[in-house]
Amino acid sequence: MSAHTPKSRLQARRIGLFGNPLKSDLPPAVASISQVCSIHGVTLTASSDLESSLGGSIPLLSNPELIKAVDVVIAFGGDGTMLRAARVLGQTGVPLLGINLGSLGYLTDVPLAELEAAVLALIRGVYHIDTRSKVYCNVFRDGKLIATTNALNDLVVNMGPLPRALDMELVLDGDSLGRFLGDGVIISTPTGSTAYNLSAGGPICHSAVPCLLVAPICPHSLGMRPLIIARDTTIELLLHETGEGAVLTADGQKTHVLANGDRLEFREADHEVNLVKFPHSTFYRVMRHKLNWGGPNRNSRAGS
Repeated sequence: MSAHTPKSRLQARRIGLFGNPLKSDLPPAVASISQVCSIHGVTLTASSDLESSLGGSIPLLSNPELIKAVDVVIAFGGDGTMLRAARVLGQTGVPLLGINLGSLGYLTDVPLAELEAAVLALIRGVYHIDTRSKVYCNVFRDGKLIATTNALNDLVVNMGPLPRALDMELVLDGDSLGRFLGDGVIISTPTGSTAYNLSAGGPICHSAVPCLLVAPICPHSLGMRPLIIARDTTIELLLHETGEGAVLTADGQKTHVLANGDRLEFREADHEVNLVKFPHSTFYRVMRHKLNWGGPNRNSRAGS
């Protein structure tokens, strides 16, 4: 399915809340949403994970119950909160809207100041759904499948507890690109191209491009460079020597310990995440604001 496949817009009548309970802005933000929902006859529930910060102000449900009971989920926090919410949503397809209570926020691109307007747009159906691909991994040891995981941003193979380089081999569609030493490898989606991939020197990729990105982390070879590959490419990573071990991490949250001889097989996942976007929230606008493209405005300098 294309990352830009049109999806029907529902007028949200049941809204679920997910978030970081440690954020001090969360309780007043929820109070603001609650007032808007009450006026428009919209049912509001929250994840039981927020009990410590919300108390009994609105009904609480376990995450599985919440997902079944709502039309859309609003996540409060930073991108880490959005990634956790996407993991909780799994394959349900329930739309997800991020409200930024963090700092940078590529995924949570709606600022707190626009919260009420965003909720009203949800209620009125004035939004669109942006489908985002995920990346999936199978881990094989001695020919047996030992672990599976998936991510919205990226799957990362990193060094273990001691900083010793990994001896790896990258194989694409059965063709080996050769063995190399390095700190690890990042396999990311276009959504994750602005995360660890970008820090490791990988390219920024528009979220609608059907591809995956492979970025070696500090390779001990000038010839091993970041790659953009077709979405249906079979990606294999062979771990010949891991030193003190290696770790596979999904979206910086879920980990699997790896060992010498493990074979990792990556591919685009067969399910997606549906992000709620508004007409003014375009890919390039987000990049311009989050990365400060263009630098300072010369005309705004004193004395100009």
